[in-house]
Amino acid sequence: MAAGRLYYGYGNSGEVDPCGEPLTGLPGAPALTKPINGVAPMGDISGHVCPCFWAMIFRAFIIRLVRAKSVLLVVGALGLCGCAAVGPQSITAGRGSYTEVINRTEDEQTLNMLVRLRYDETFGLMSVASVTANLQFSAQAAANIGIGDSDNYAGNLIPLSAGVAYEENPTISYVPLSGEKFTRRMLSPVSVDEWLLIGSGASHPGRVFSLAVRHVNGLRNPLFGEASPSPAFARFIELYDQLRLAGVLDILAGPKSKTGPEYFWYIHDYQKGHGDSVRELLGLIGIEVKPDVSPIILPFREAVGSSGAAIHVQTRSALDVLRVFGAGIEIPPAHLEAGIVEPRSSAIRLITIRSSQKRPENATVRIRFRDWWFYIDATDTQSKQVFMFLQTFIGMRLADPGAAQQAPLITIPVK
Repeated sequence: MAAGRLYYGYGNSGEVDPCGEPLTGLPGAPALTKPINGVAPMGDISGHVCPCFWAMIFRAFIIRLVRAKSVLLVVGALGLCGCAAVGPQSITAGRGSYTEVINRTEDEQTLNMLVRLRYDETFGLMSVASVTANLQFSAQAAANIGIGDSDNYAGNLIPLSAGVAYEENPTISYVPLSGEKFTRRMLSPVSVDEWLLIGSGASHPGRVFSLAVRHVNGLRNPLFGEASPSPAFARFIELYDQLRLAGVLDILAGPKSKTGPEYFWYIHDYQKGHGDSVRELLGLIGIEVKPDVSPIILPFREAVGSSGAAIHVQTRSALDVLRVFGAGIEIPPAHLEAGIVEPRSSAIRLITIRSSQKRPENATVRIRFRDWWFYIDATDTQSKQVFMFLQTFIGMRLADPGAAQQAPLITIPVK
């Protein structure tokens, strides 16, 4: 007889346990034969369990599992399908949403900059450096199985349970555009190279040229009445735009020098209907030529003063360009009467930015400033095109990674 072995049997116990071992109780205690919760565990006081006990437990578990296997397989399949689909679906929904919000807030930031500059108030810019979206998806399925007499657990078990959890934790990093390098890029003249690249796809090259230059071979193109414009400048821009759109006047890049790339005006194929326009255009900037069938090649460079054999231009700074765009803002009369902002007129008006006390509904971009709404109307096609050009200009000239002068990132986790 194995000393110290305990036995909890079903019904009346015999002289031996299922393993054939004689039965005893604890020393000095009667044999225990009453089942507990319908389960018949067997073990000794040292923690050893009779192997037949595990055999009975395993047999009951298998029976229950076979009955529930179809349901468990369905839940498992749903979990696998969810895991397989959450990745592509998160990109489909998340990428477009992030892009839309970034684009909208950048438009609002640009419009806010123009309005604050028009009101002679300071402004700041921040660039979105990165967006990191951490996605977590989990699926759970569980089943509770009772073993033994069902009267002991009926109503207390949940046959099947399942759960799905989805969590998204984006982290957004910003770069403030500030510092010495940013200030220099804001105040220094925009190079001819940059202007040609920015305006390469413009539908009206003359407008870009008018925005870019302050002087061209002695012709003045001032801002806000700081000096009287040359009477011939408007005609020069009209002819320039006409010849560029006709494909008669092209700007070509020559060999690079120590100071940068060299550019040339290349006037060609003008004999059929454009000879007079070419002669007038060049005459306005002091270049005397006798157009014939041969092409005309003239150096195009940044320089002060006039030349009889080249085109000399002085370009504007980025701050000047922003002030030109700000001149298109409709200032509320109440602000002018209160002296909050000074009246200002410009010879160049490229965009119309409206103002309203009520929130505009049909607006491409809108901001609220000093209890008024400033916006670009969605039906104003020209203003929308010019605003898009301005965003390109800012992205190239000001929002350059080097313009931040390696400023520290501002990282904001979003919960």
